[in-house]
Amino acid sequence: MINRAISAVLHQSYLAAAIVLAVGLGVSSKPCYGQTENKVVATVSGSSITQDQLDESISSQLLPLQQQLYALRKTALENLVLRTLFEREAKQRGVTIEELRHQLTEGPIQVSEGQVETLFAENAAVFASMSPDEARERIRLDLMNQARMKNYREAVLKLKEQAHVQIVLEEPRLPFNPNIASSPSLGNKTGLVTITEFSDFQCPYCRGSQQVTKRILKEFGPQVRLVFKNLPLDIHTEAFGAARAAFCAGEQDSFWQYHDALFIADVMSLEVFNKIAVNQNLNMPKFSACLNAESSRVAVMKDMQEAKRLGIAGTPSYVVNGKLIRGAIGFEEFKAVIEQEILLAQNTLRTKLP
Repeated sequence: MINRAISAVLHQSYLAAAIVLAVGLGVSSKPCYGQTENKVVATVSGSSITQDQLDESISSQLLPLQQQLYALRKTALENLVLRTLFEREAKQRGVTIEELRHQLTEGPIQVSEGQVETLFAENAAVFASMSPDEARERIRLDLMNQARMKNYREAVLKLKEQAHVQIVLEEPRLPFNPNIASSPSLGNKTGLVTITEFSDFQCPYCRGSQQVTKRILKEFGPQVRLVFKNLPLDIHTEAFGAARAAFCAGEQDSFWQYHDALFIADVMSLEVFNKIAVNQNLNMPKFSACLNAESSRVAVMKDMQEAKRLGIAGTPSYVVNGKLIRGAIGFEEFKAVIEQEILLAQNTLRTKLP
């Protein structure tokens, strides 16, 4: 039964691979923005319009399509890798691929009566139409199959490690170059990785993610740059005002101190904005004038328009060297993304060396 299940999965995966290869005949093999030659696609009175300009103008619509194609390719690539590993390993063992699959599921399988009884008690309503003996046997078989699949996954992982498998399929990226000069930033402006954070000072998930980004900056030091962009959401009534206040603090070189104070504030209001400014010894007449000036409104709107152009509507969102991450993620997951980007950037630099 387990072999049939694995065979079915692999069959579907090979089919996906064939679909992707067929699609690839009609689609560029370089799906990521900025990777293809920047061709001229139109001229108007002698002025050129390039492929990059065209793609950037519809980036929010193109990216989901690119991500779907990437997902197909990623699935197909994973299973082409598996097929190559299986053919190689089966040949070394002198068995068929079907026999190899069976061998990969072998290993210690221990299902205790206690496990069965616990699951039976927790799911009594589900098994109400069965006899207790039949229900317990079904649970036992299911646990045994789970154990076999665990053996199979661990064996496949070991095969990959032995074969030194490296996946270098490039993910779709936004045509995005953050203007560091016009936005608050921390870290090394020439670092290998630029993280652009779109955030809302009233967003609880944004507040929770601050410790993660601080750990990332500390962990990777000069390899990383963090750029801050405002994206106050309509559902947060004081978020736009908070963004303007932070901008005004930045006009007095106190953006990050003010940023941190806003994210730990219990409430948001003009009174709170002024109180934080006083606590940080800002020039209050200058701060108040900035809050009411068109410049602070325009600065926040510029960030919001940039987010809209990129198809970013929720917070927090991150653009990591063009790779879009939607929503808050944990430190380990973020760390893995940064490590991958550093490795990719280092490899790119090596290929450019004479």
